Amino acid sequence: MKGFYLCTEGGIAGIHTLCLGLLLRFREMGLRVGYFKPLGYRYFTEGDTITDEDAFHMKKILELEEGLEDICPVVLTSQVVREAMGTCCEDYGARIKEAYHRVSVGKDLVVIHGALNTRQGWLLGISCYQLAEVLDVPVVLVERFDDAMLADNVLAARERFGHRFAGVIYNMIPPERSSFFRNHLKPRLEREGIRVLGDIPTERLLRSVTVRDLSVSLGGDLLTGEVAQDKLVEEVLVGAMTPEHALNVFRRKKNFCVVTGGDRSDIQLAAMEAGAGCIILSGNLYPSPIIVSKAREMGVPIILVGTDTFSTAERVELMIRTARSYERSKVERLKELVAAHVDVEGILGNLGLKG
Repeated sequence: MKGFYLCTEGGIAGIHTLCLGLLLRFREMGLRVGYFKPLGYRYFTEGDTITDEDAFHMKKILELEEGLEDICPVVLTSQVVREAMGTCCEDYGARIKEAYHRVSVGKDLVVIHGALNTRQGWLLGISCYQLAEVLDVPVVLVERFDDAMLADNVLAARERFGHRFAGVIYNMIPPERSSFFRNHLKPRLEREGIRVLGDIPTERLLRSVTVRDLSVSLGGDLLTGEVAQDKLVEEVLVGAMTPEHALNVFRRKKNFCVVTGGDRSDIQLAAMEAGAGCIILSGNLYPSPIIVSKAREMGVPIILVGTDTFSTAERVELMIRTARSYERSKVERLKELVAAHVDVEGILGNLGLKG
């Protein structure tokens, strides 16, 4: 059995999405694959089981046989944090190592899903830096393209991981920066002895959430559009301008939602006219009967929330930035991107495997 650690220095780099895409690709190549997330931080409950949301969905999508307690042996709960503050802290590294060996049974390859960043879990002795040694695996870094950092995170990670550092996959490269990446950044990294194992362009579909997820996560009341809850939202706009300006802005967008006050009927009408996928009304201000009737007629979901407009918009933006790829359309597109933009053979070759 072979394994490698997929982690990120900067965070919010699409590591979950890439992890799923690689596992699906490896499986298509005939490999028996396993998934392991040693440290969970996306708190999720399934019945009486406390687990990580990523681990739960990965088990479901990949139809994994292992139990969630092995797929994700440590979840950052308040109890774990309290124990870390005390003098008697469990040896989480040993627990993780044992679970990893159980997950590895009968597998050709196990992909280890890193935490929020390479440093999360340091206090418990189970950050990516520490666990790469414990599990004795190479590390593939995933970094979101960022003009402010460029190669800084990659060079720092190579220095820290040393011989375990196997290369980097750049994710979410804007189309206008692809030429710079290909002609300048990638050659410079290769001159530094760093293998660039992938360069994935920005894909708006993968950075989207359903109306249903928005409603649930915001704790909102869905007033209309029950049959349209599977609509995907890729962008959030704040409706705090004049209706004329709003209409001009809305018409230039697609797959968007609008956050505005319940008393802004003019903005709500403009949003519906421009084809908004969803309208979120802040401050628990119920819309007028005319708006409700129009939304039902057009099948536009309206979600009523108690928070203010700008904090609601910030939460929606964060949801979109950290969106997961569970929907079928996302999974299919993800498989295409990995096949076209990731050097899967290079990753396997580094492990002494062939597809």
